[in-house]
Amino acid sequence: MLQKLFISAFLVSAGFLLPARAQDAAEAPATISQKKVSLGKASPFTDSLQAKVSGIAIVNAVWDTSRIGFLQTGLFNNKAEAIPDKEMGQYLQEYVNNTFGGVFTPGKPRLIWVVEDLRIGERTQMMGEKAYVRVKATAYVQTGEDTYKRLKVMDIVHLNNGFDVTHQHRNNISNAFKEFYTAGIDTIDAVLADTQPGLSYAGITAVYAKKRELPALKAPVMNDGVYLSFASFLENKPDILQFETKGKAGKVKVYAIPGDGQKTIIPALWGVVKNGAVFKYTNKSLIGLSRSGHGYVITSYLSAYERRQTAIIGGALIGGVAGGLLGSTTALQHTDAFPELKLPAEATAIDMETGALIF
Repeated sequence: MLQKLFISAFLVSAGFLLPARAQDAAEAPATISQKKVSLGKASPFTDSLQAKVSGIAIVNAVWDTSRIGFLQTGLFNNKAEAIPDKEMGQYLQEYVNNTFGGVFTPGKPRLIWVVEDLRIGERTQMMGEKAYVRVKATAYVQTGEDTYKRLKVMDIVHLNNGFDVTHQHRNNISNAFKEFYTAGIDTIDAVLADTQPGLSYAGITAVYAKKRELPALKAPVMNDGVYLSFASFLENKPDILQFETKGKAGKVKVYAIPGDGQKTIIPALWGVVKNGAVFKYTNKSLIGLSRSGHGYVITSYLSAYERRQTAIIGGALIGGVAGGLLGSTTALQHTDAFPELKLPAEATAIDMETGALIF
């Protein structure tokens, strides 16, 4: 990152590149390029002691149908959408066949993996880069011809360090899935011995299909008002209909306006909808959200990221690299869904079960 900043500063000072004004970046959102992430050469899983299943069938329940995250590319760390190199269901099925196929054993029970989220992200720091990966999945083990019991539920989130993290995502994703596989195998004997009834394959897929039958995902337009909780938002039922917002980013206050016209500040809320536009309230700011696939992404993420990069490059010319970082102002938000992360990732979306910010 240091080398990139010094080169950027030199190019700007020499007149080869001029940073755009922050206002211009906000008014003209960046065009986003795409970069394919392949799992084709992931190293195979070879622990023969874990050879306790005959195969793994993937159920693709990934909420974001457009991307698996964002990458940083080029001299100025421009953003690119990370996309799988084939349709998501095929992408995941080919991966598990190639990676775990060597330990599949005929005559053993089959697994179903329902994958709800596969997400990667990157964040640059002064002395290196950070790579983030999330695998959220549920495993079921076959106990009859068409009967399956829940084996393992995991939401794996990891932060990895490096200097060229874009080329590490394949291994990071694969390592997360291997962790998931091993954790399931560790409990398989106990689950198979349990006498509780299971679900059919159709019953399993119905569970996850129901998660998408939410008013917040189905309604043509969200209802205007203040949503005190994420549960209210999911049901498209605002708790307060008459409201007003005041203040700029970082100092926004939301007021309820009752019948007598006396404004009352709302101390805690999840978000607001105004003229059909959705905003999450966080850090005393209103963060615009747009529906994407089976969830919501932060509308201004890309333009906010570009404003930050412009501020860093311009600050490097005026007050040195450190001065540029400390003096830059940005509307970028960071994740609050994963408290275990020592350094939060840049937030790009919301978790559709908690309403918290994810990468």
